[in-house]
Amino acid sequence: MVKQSTEEMNELIHQRLRAYNRQYWRCLRDYNFHIEKNGELIAGIVAGSSFETLEIEFLFVEEQYRKQGYGHALLHHVEELAKANGLKHVFLNTYSFQAPCFYEKEGYRQLFKLENAFGEYSQYFFGKDL
Repeated sequence: MVKQSTEEMNELIHQRLRAYNRQYWRCLRDYNFHIEKNGELIAGIVAGSSFETLEIEFLFVEEQYRKQGYGHALLHHVEELAKANGLKHVFLNTYSFQAPCFYEKEGYRQLFKLENAFGEYSQYFFGKDL
């Protein structure tokens, strides 16, 4: 029967899907990094590549550290690594209550937008050529 998954189970599902996809996708690589301050996690990015595209799954900065350049540093770091590894594109999505303006300032272009995708909030899909 169908059961609610734990974080550990979610990770296992993700690992198995990536293992399966490896037989079809080439150039799979993780681009997962974080920033610590005084030994405490304050920001992180989770991303992965396939073929010539980097897909950013999550970018998070603790609220008290926002607008201090940590998100930019993480994003720029993975973009530069991706570019050095021959990737040509970046793709991500975000919600209106998150950071669409941040990505626009970082040079991303809005590909499309789903109005009221999450209650009253819109979902934005962005892309950028490296």
